[in-house]
Amino acid sequence: MKKQITQVRDIAEIEKQLLQAQSGILCIHLSNEKLMQIACNFVYLDKNIYTYLDSTDENYEYVKYGSAGSFTISSNEANKKSKEFTYKLSFITINGEIKDIDDNKLCEQITELYRLKYSPLIDASEYLVSENLKPVILDTNEIKALIEEGI
Repeated sequence: MKKQITQVRDIAEIEKQLLQAQSGILCIHLSNEKLMQIACNFVYLDKNIYTYLDSTDENYEYVKYGSAGSFTISSNEANKKSKEFTYKLSFITINGEIKDIDDNKLCEQITELYRLKYSPLIDASEYLVSENLKPVILDTNEIKALIEEGI
């Protein structure tokens, strides 16, 4: 087994992967000193991650706005460009702070971006977000991207 890890510093390449990704894992520190990890869909806008939390989830009452959170996406592919390596894994982790979205205009923008990304065939006037889904932002402090290639 052989592997090589490379840090990606090109923000344009990182953002390209974030815009193409369909889902990731959000990790939130809760007020009861536990962590909540959820697989979720998301939109990436202005270097921040936007998603929805389900208010009927048993851990929702413990969500501590202003606490640390992280979001990770990963992808893999066969490494056809290299004879030395057979696989290529890409990881992007965004660390930041979980915040509630209380700006109605921003909420509407996020809803429209969700519609365009996940349900483009549904007309905007017919697209509704369930009342139990609450929009949140992971306000980015740091973005890390790594590529692992190996045999």
